[in-house]
Amino acid sequence: MNTPVTGTPPHPLTALGWNPRVATAFDTVSHGSEHLLVPGRVSAARRGGSVVRTAEGEVPADHSPAVLKDARTDPALAPCTGDWVALRRSGDTWLVEAVLERSGTLVRQGIAKDSYDQVLAANVDRVLICEAADQGPNVGRLERFLSLVWAGGAEPIVAVTKAELAGDRLPEVVELVRSVSPGIEVHVVSAHTGQGLDALTERMAPGSTWVLLGTSGAGKSSLINAVAGQDLMDTGEIRGDRRGRHTTTHRQLLVLPHGAVVLDIPGVRRIDVPGEAEGVDRTFADVTGLAEQCRFRDCVHETEPGCAVRAAIDEGELDLSRLERWNRLRRESERNRARGDARLRSEQTRRWKAITKEGRERGRLKRGGR
Repeated sequence: MNTPVTGTPPHPLTALGWNPRVATAFDTVSHGSEHLLVPGRVSAARRGGSVVRTAEGEVPADHSPAVLKDARTDPALAPCTGDWVALRRSGDTWLVEAVLERSGTLVRQGIAKDSYDQVLAANVDRVLICEAADQGPNVGRLERFLSLVWAGGAEPIVAVTKAELAGDRLPEVVELVRSVSPGIEVHVVSAHTGQGLDALTERMAPGSTWVLLGTSGAGKSSLINAVAGQDLMDTGEIRGDRRGRHTTTHRQLLVLPHGAVVLDIPGVRRIDVPGEAEGVDRTFADVTGLAEQCRFRDCVHETEPGCAVRAAIDEGELDLSRLERWNRLRRESERNRARGDARLRSEQTRRWKAITKEGRERGRLKRGGR
């Protein structure tokens, strides 16, 4: 009698998105540590600590001195929702010993000259950008969201939500969304009627990590509940000005019944374009593709001869306003990159001053305190 061959049992954290990349990152940290470490995924973060999902369940964990030091140096290094971390026991307390290398991230730019970027979510596979059909779409905002997602290394997908409220305008809304999202998957959905939910649910594969991104009132919580088939998120009322109220005030990790992982974050009202030019260029792939065909490499697409971009505008193949938005976001991206470079130089100078001061103090002590 032949005994059936069984495969390797899945990792206990497979349902949370555990994969070979994460396993390799954990092994690297674990082998270099003097402590016994266990892996986990951050479901919520707070100052000085996190709530972490482990194979044994969800536990509160403080941040180790090393993690706190890194976060003081750069707050973007602090554990955030979606992070994979290595944990160890210290008496009756769990400690986050290390944050594993991140994959796709969603990062909000710091606003002030000396402010740091904020990581909203980490290890993201896809970001579902929600645009309410009855409120827009706001094409400028959508382009900013797309630039943000591309810059972080995740895949953007667009959901036109609240389709039942658009009435006869729905085809026009969808066409406008598609015009500013070339080559990007677009789903037209309604949490109220069920339109488009089956296709979207099928797209959200087990073990994949998603973030729903959009302004308050875009229907993100209602969409999560509809896809899950149960009330996982509180939904909020719409104010008189048709702007939504914040229903998510903290970040959390949800596992849907069909296996996809959703990192729920608050509605985002302000989006600054990241300093990485790739995000803007991929969002405006149609414009950048034309720009590559211009006669001159340094063409600014105004009056230069042989400008493929201007030719496309004259022929009605490209809208002038899209070119203007591309130029505006590229300039903003360049400013943010320069600001980040200036902050990095300032931090390096500060660190070298501290090292020099420490060296002088050690020398003074060696000389007997003189």
